[in-house]
Amino acid sequence: VRPEVMGIGPIAAIPKALALAGVNANTRDPEGGSIDRDEHGEPTGVLRESAMELIRPLMPAADEDDLVRQLGLAHRAFLKTGVTSITEAGIRSPMEMAAYQRVRQSASPKLRTYLMMMIDETLEHLAALGIKTGFGDEWVRIGPAKLFADGSIGGRTCRMREPFNGEAENVGLWMEPPDVMKQKIVKAHSLGFQVGVHAIGDAAIDMLLDAYEEAQTKFPRPNTRHRVEHCSIIDFATLQRIKRLGAVPVPGTSFLYYFTSAYLQNIGADRLRYSIAMRTFADEGIVAAASTDAPVVPVSATVGLGMMMDRTDVNGTVVWPEEKVSLEEAIRAYTWNGAYASFEETIKGSLEPGKLGDVTVFETDLRALSSAEISGARVDLTISDGQIAYDRSVGE
Repeated sequence: VRPEVMGIGPIAAIPKALALAGVNANTRDPEGGSIDRDEHGEPTGVLRESAMELIRPLMPAADEDDLVRQLGLAHRAFLKTGVTSITEAGIRSPMEMAAYQRVRQSASPKLRTYLMMMIDETLEHLAALGIKTGFGDEWVRIGPAKLFADGSIGGRTCRMREPFNGEAENVGLWMEPPDVMKQKIVKAHSLGFQVGVHAIGDAAIDMLLDAYEEAQTKFPRPNTRHRVEHCSIIDFATLQRIKRLGAVPVPGTSFLYYFTSAYLQNIGADRLRYSIAMRTFADEGIVAAASTDAPVVPVSATVGLGMMMDRTDVNGTVVWPEEKVSLEEAIRAYTWNGAYASFEETIKGSLEPGKLGDVTVFETDLRALSSAEISGARVDLTISDGQIAYDRSVGE
């Protein structure tokens, strides 16, 4: 089994894996997923979104020690590229939570982590203990209650208002019925959580904003900073609605660099007009927090910096240059805006007296580089909490 680099899109499973899992021509598509089939109705080996769960029980399960080792490797990879804070996209089990606590207690270099807590698996348990967004410290903190609303553009599974190009019946997938997701979002809001929902397609984002508006109407509270994870396909009216609701878009700024050709093929250029719209977000006073969404794309943020600045993808295609921003604005999207998205802008995200001592030192002044050159700029030092966490001269 190997993951494909297509958002949270399909994975290819060898026929043996499908046979072991009992997946065949008679297997129905699960809710929130689909099985690609050939002209005879036989599975081709591509499982999309929730259909991946059909073979997941066959995968070897990691134990807590495995997770701690893997987190250590991941943290070193991020620190090598100058990243000092991350958001974990979904905690589902006590074992995962325990692993993060063990890493927190270790003396080895580590990242500051904001944990998104999956609603179905964790919300009731956290609520019973009186825990909500913000619990923890500057190293490990409970973040949003998390859901997945739809899939990906590359996999043609994000939920769209209009069909994908060449597939008149395909408007993508809902991970659950919209009314069910809205109920979960409203409940998480009522319990005091920030909410963060993976929503890529314009129809999914419409549903999400409806839920945020309903939640605030029923249970008013200030400064919720509910998040729209990815927030990829929107129009200007939706952008204005995001502003009115005070929601925080979290676009994967490297996605356009790597996936533009698939996006153009699947939905065309017009629907990409406000995709990763960092110029318009800034001009409209919307705080948009840049994300790499690693490991879907590499952990380094420098590709995202260049993409925000010149809107040019890996093939040299320019995508809506009206959304270009300056180097300083691009850096702010990853730093202060990222801290704002986790309610931590008073302690990090900028270099000011009294804030945490997290600093990235590049090999050269980024202002002296072109936007294309920035993606290859190397990190000399990563300083976390005032201590050197990575030194290129010694390798770690």
